[in-house]
Amino acid sequence: MIKMDDTAQNRPGLLAEVVFSALLLCSLLVRAVNIASPILEEHAFRQTQTAITIWTFVEEGISFFSYQTPVFGPPWQAPFEFPLFQAAAALIVKAGIPNIDIAARLTNIFFFYLSAFFLFMLCGRFFRERGITFTIVLCYVLSPYTIFWSRASMIDYASLAFALGYFYFFLQVLEEDGGLFTLAGALISGTLGYLIKITTMPTVVFPLSYFIVKQLWNNYNKTGGGLLCYVLREKIVLIKLLIAIVLPFAAGYLWTIHADNVKRASLFTEWLTSEHLEGWNYGTWQQRGQWSSWMAIFGYLKPFIPFTFFLVPAGLVFVIKHPGRYMEFIYSSLFGTLMTVLIFFNLYLVHNYYSMAATPFLAITAGFAIYHILFVLLKDKKGTKALHLKGCIAAASLGLLVYFYIGTAREYLTYPLIINNYSASTIGDFLKVITPPDEYIIITDHMWNPSILYYCRRKGFMIDKDHDYGRRQLTFFKEHKFTTIVTIHDYPELLSNWRYVLKIKPQGYRIADYNIYKVTDDPQAYERYKKFNDIKVSNENNTKVQP
Repeated sequence: MIKMDDTAQNRPGLLAEVVFSALLLCSLLVRAVNIASPILEEHAFRQTQTAITIWTFVEEGISFFSYQTPVFGPPWQAPFEFPLFQAAAALIVKAGIPNIDIAARLTNIFFFYLSAFFLFMLCGRFFRERGITFTIVLCYVLSPYTIFWSRASMIDYASLAFALGYFYFFLQVLEEDGGLFTLAGALISGTLGYLIKITTMPTVVFPLSYFIVKQLWNNYNKTGGGLLCYVLREKIVLIKLLIAIVLPFAAGYLWTIHADNVKRASLFTEWLTSEHLEGWNYGTWQQRGQWSSWMAIFGYLKPFIPFTFFLVPAGLVFVIKHPGRYMEFIYSSLFGTLMTVLIFFNLYLVHNYYSMAATPFLAITAGFAIYHILFVLLKDKKGTKALHLKGCIAAASLGLLVYFYIGTAREYLTYPLIINNYSASTIGDFLKVITPPDEYIIITDHMWNPSILYYCRRKGFMIDKDHDYGRRQLTFFKEHKFTTIVTIHDYPELLSNWRYVLKIKPQGYRIADYNIYKVTDDPQAYERYKKFNDIKVSNENNTKVQP
């Protein structure tokens, strides 16, 4: 059984609870540093892809099933995740925080601490010593890796929060005394976990599968009487389990079908459907067989906490002498994480932020090891000399951990927490001046990165050289109000699509490497565009000056 009726938890002293609460508060305060910095740090393409949908929610209203990510032309839809995160951030904006960057960061921080809460509750179910739970949660919230990514405009910790909630509530449903509240909790959290980011869910599905099989097998052996008798006797429990398994998965599956149908409706988003992205999502067996690929993924987790790759194996060893439920929880959780990486190998190889899904389970194992190294080391006092020796070893270990933690944090959190060199894109400011909201922008050579479109608050079309649709694309641009082109390299075929092409040379804006063109077939519009070359802007305050 998973229930802990035979081993009441050992409650820590008041000092331990005060220290835990203080460090938890510190972890929150550090995330508030430079909270208004633009979301242009690592993986800005994914952060601004999320934020541009938040912007459309703020401007045009929240729509869960037909939301816009306006980067591939009308009808502006390219759905992947269910946009709960984006809707929550939009509500924060509407509540009085006008800066979408801040709203996105606050939303992610909220979901991160929701995931920390469910991690706390999960650990409380399995570990008798509350000190173990405290150490695990502190590893999680104070990790340089989680500090960085929990501030980003990303959906991952939202999906992880609901995945951990699903894990917690499902374990209660698995017990015969789990009521309708726990079933509802499992259904809601599981459904949202699948909808927001289905690639996160295997991290909890694999360990849950183990506990389901173990629980049902134990119950079957206890009752006896054959399989049919067991099913009839336990039909209520089995029905609840079946509902908790099938309905959330079905919701995720139906959402994927819906998203694929929406993307198929446009020639320019059809390549983003599930069947076309299978190779990208799963990778190849050749990749899985390369040690260098695994080392690259492991390297992404180096900033988790110092000595991560020492503490995790140490935790696996320490747990062997503990009650079976300790080992089952830790080993099954790490197995689920490993299997998730193995399934979505290319995603984890290409994107270091995908490793967010592994962080709570690394925290469980590493925190378990830290607890035993620093605290259990001081137990079983056998004489003053032995106590002093153990105290010195524990103090030295703690000092070494803190020393390397500070170094890791300073290296990984330099931008934007320690040094904030990011400012909103000046090219976005200029595009706001030369392009009205009802005209659209073509962006090339920017590697699917919608940061320019997001910061100029315009809809547009991103072009990559590997997805050139030729004349169909050029006709599409002519049919809609695409009047501006931002490019690094010149594309004569693209520019020749319009009768009049004017290269804009901004005066005063710090715009390097980009060429900006206004295009039209209307001679009167062309004459209006010429005035943009007369605009001057002060470098100091970005104030427009008409000569």
